[in-house]
Amino acid sequence: MIKTISEVLKDFSEATTEEDRINVLRKNNTKTLRKVLNCVFNPDITFTVERWPNFKISDVPAGVTYSDLHREMDRLYLFVNNHPKRPQTLTEKRSEEILIQILEMMTEGDALVLLNMFNKNLKVSGLTKELVEKALPGFFAETI
Repeated sequence: MIKTISEVLKDFSEATTEEDRINVLRKNNTKTLRKVLNCVFNPDITFTVERWPNFKISDVPAGVTYSDLHREMDRLYLFVNNHPKRPQTLTEKRSEEILIQILEMMTEGDALVLLNMFNKNLKVSGLTKELVEKALPGFFAETI
C-alpha cells in the first residue's frame, strides 16, 4: 500500500542521518510526493490560498478516508496562481469551497501537508531543497 504523504514526511523526520532521509525520499518517490516537494521549493509556483479556511478535521484513519493527496493533486491547478488550466471565472469564494471539500475528505495529516504546502513550508526538520535535489536528481525540472 502506498503511504500517505504525511506518513512519508513522518518517516523522513524520524530518520537520523542524511543517507536515511535520502532513502526515505527515494523509496517513496511517487508523483504526489514530487509535486508536493516541487510546490514547496519551486519559487515560481505560488498559490491563490492566502489563509487557512475553517474546516472540519476528519477523524477517519488513513486508507478509509474519502480522498487523500494522491487523489487530489490533479486538482491542485485550481489553487495555483496563473496556472493555464485554472478557470478565469473561478471566484475566491468558490475556490475556498472546493478547498474545504478537499480538506474535509482527507486525513488530518494530509490536510495539514496540503495547507503547509500552500505556505511553502512543510515544517519538517532537515527537509531542504538541496537534500531533495540530492535524493531526486533532475527533480526541479518537472512542472505541476
